[in-house]
Amino acid sequence: MKRIYLDYASLTPIDPRVLREVKRFSAREFANPSSLYKEGVAAKKSLERSRNTVAGFIHAHADEIVFTSGGTEANGLALEGSARAAYRAFQSAGVSASKLHMVVSAIEHSSIIETASMMEKQGVEVTRIGVDRSGVISIDELKKAIKPNTFLVSIMTVNNEIGAVQPIREIAKAIRQTKERTRQYPLFHTDAAQASLYFGLNVEKLGVDMLTLDGSKVYGPRGIGALYVRRGTPIEPIIYGGGQERGMRSGTENIPMVGGFAKALEIAGKERDKEVTRIQELKEKFLAGLLMIRPDITVNGEIAASPHISNLSIPGIDNEFFVIELDAKGIAVSTKSSCLRDEDESYVLKAIGAHSKTAVRFSFGRWTRKSDIDKVLKTVSRILTNNR
Repeated sequence: MKRIYLDYASLTPIDPRVLREVKRFSAREFANPSSLYKEGVAAKKSLERSRNTVAGFIHAHADEIVFTSGGTEANGLALEGSARAAYRAFQSAGVSASKLHMVVSAIEHSSIIETASMMEKQGVEVTRIGVDRSGVISIDELKKAIKPNTFLVSIMTVNNEIGAVQPIREIAKAIRQTKERTRQYPLFHTDAAQASLYFGLNVEKLGVDMLTLDGSKVYGPRGIGALYVRRGTPIEPIIYGGGQERGMRSGTENIPMVGGFAKALEIAGKERDKEVTRIQELKEKFLAGLLMIRPDITVNGEIAASPHISNLSIPGIDNEFFVIELDAKGIAVSTKSSCLRDEDESYVLKAIGAHSKTAVRFSFGRWTRKSDIDKVLKTVSRILTNNR
């Protein structure tokens, strides 16, 4: 049975072109880039070439890219690292640092939500601003949430469960207006892991101070990601050791994974426009077909959200059993973010007023074809008919 994978928002399979690059780096540039001998120097040059490629993808400077083990670590570095620096900055300015304040949205990735909760237990005040039924924050609510002691605002670009797209440039503008009073703070971080394939990421135009990328969401290798840190942004490391990555992230750099990550972003940049159009057409075909089968199906979030994600509530189903039935027919989909614990309901769906127990996420990608959509629609129709 040929299986159909429709869970690209959870993990993208590694592209064969990327895999070849990883193997090439593993065979040739295998040495420690901190070494002084020939092989080490070659590895160092490869590392910096890859860094330039990643920087170019988001229109940044090479020295603004910090390689991490993935999106989760990059998010942690953005939150914890900026908090450590802010604590010192507030103290030196004669401002009480006993109650730093941070703003996040209620539907951030779990790596942001959980890190914010941990920091809250350590004394940081956290404001979680809500979203409307489409999953988008209110700029006015954000402005009201910012305080004189707010050191960071972290709002993701594209939500991983419902595909909601946030107005990042407008958010940055609102934050800049508060900086006229407090100068450097608050900083602005965005998790752009789900946006990299389908949206142009120009950090200058977006107006962000920090931005997260993840190799496992762009057909790259797992275990590699990056945090963009704008020059002059106050941030301290959260991992200590040999001082690699200009002191921001200690640990011997993983040259093959970095090289594969850079290759994946290079491919994504070249193929973006064509792929966005293709994926959007697949999504529209899928939604139109589903609504013909069951007109009472509702889209969680906006239909015009990110092209690769479609989160739907199907009245009367048990979503876990539904996913198991699809799996038995060779179709892989999910009920929620794979980063949530099994017993946890989706806080994202709860935030927009949707019912978690009937929600299923279909997410499309590079190897999804129209014939796959046709087969999925026929299978869904049979399952729903039999269940009814």
